[in-house]
Amino acid sequence: MDELSKEKLNIIKNSKNFTNAKIAELTGIKLSTIDKIFSGANKNPTLDTLKKIAKILDCSIDDFINYEEEPTSPYYLDRKTGELAQEIHDNPDLRILLDASKDLSPEDLKTVITIAQKIKGNTNG
Repeated sequence: MDELSKEKLNIIKNSKNFTNAKIAELTGIKLSTIDKIFSGANKNPTLDTLKKIAKILDCSIDDFINYEEEPTSPYYLDRKTGELAQEIHDNPDLRILLDASKDLSPEDLKTVITIAQKIKGNTNG
């Protein structure tokens, strides 16, 4: 069964250098409620509460849920990064492009980004 992960919550909180008190202040949620959520005592907070916490932590609610079957690698802090890494892993052309871009100078990297943005703009417009 999918469940709220106090471990993931605390990893994200600590990576942003937030305290429970700061999260309570920024969300308007009582500190005692925040303490219970981050300690794991409250395993079923309301969706509204989770949305407020996610907004302050600049992440998705999905980022602090343990899924019965994890959809992405547990090595990544957030779900989107894991999905992107999986997409790169699964696509040999993307792996080649990423590998080649690692050694580019900052100026060359900006040039490649500009070209990619122009191509993306042309295909979407």
